[in-house]
Amino acid sequence: PAWDLFAVVCLERPPVIVPPLSKMETDMLNLLKEKEFENSFMSDHEMRHMRDLERAQKKGKEPTDEVLDESAMITALDMEDKWKTEAETFTPASIPEVEADNKKSMLRCLDRPVRLCVNTKFGDNTYWGLPEAKRIDGESMRQTAERAVQETCGDRLNFKILGNAPLSFYKKKYPKKYQTESAVGAKFFIFKGYVINRDGALWQDVSLKLGENCVDYNWLTYEELLDRTEHKESRALYNMLHTDD
Repeated sequence: PAWDLFAVVCLERPPVIVPPLSKMETDMLNLLKEKEFENSFMSDHEMRHMRDLERAQKKGKEPTDEVLDESAMITALDMEDKWKTEAETFTPASIPEVEADNKKSMLRCLDRPVRLCVNTKFGDNTYWGLPEAKRIDGESMRQTAERAVQETCGDRLNFKILGNAPLSFYKKKYPKKYQTESAVGAKFFIFKGYVINRDGALWQDVSLKLGENCVDYNWLTYEELLDRTEHKESRALYNMLHTDD
């Protein structure tokens, strides 16, 4: 029997910020800092501060060229005051404030990867799954994967498909009423893709322009994606993705 070939794309927005440390990681970090402090040598700045203290102790004794030039010197404490002043004027980069439950936003859960999941209409029913497209003659599976994202999301999303080979695979048969002599079912080849930020240092949220058969979309975490997709697709994703922990 013949099968239709589909290219499916697991489109991921990678983490943008570092996740918070766990209790074990925090305890380990503090321990390493203590050990480093105990075993480290004095830095150039600390040595400079020691020399400043020695000069201060020479006050009241016989003046030397070193003591006479003291007023023209910048001490280590002066440098620390300068650095503190500069630090007070520093403004860190702003992080977009997006509610974690807002699954329409690509900027949710910035410390974890999120993947695009679309609600597609098939006949009278709808189902949640990854962007997909049926291969046409003369087209490579990589080209089909790129077309799947473009037809599903429109032209507002910058993305890149990784490699020419899929990372996972599954197949399923059509219901009896949809089976034909040319195709009894479909084979789905899952490619990995990444959203690319081309707008500078800060990520910008994108409102997708959905294709004709797409009803809705969500950006989901690893656990949410496995729960939302149907069983065979979920198992295929489980085989190609790693957990967020």
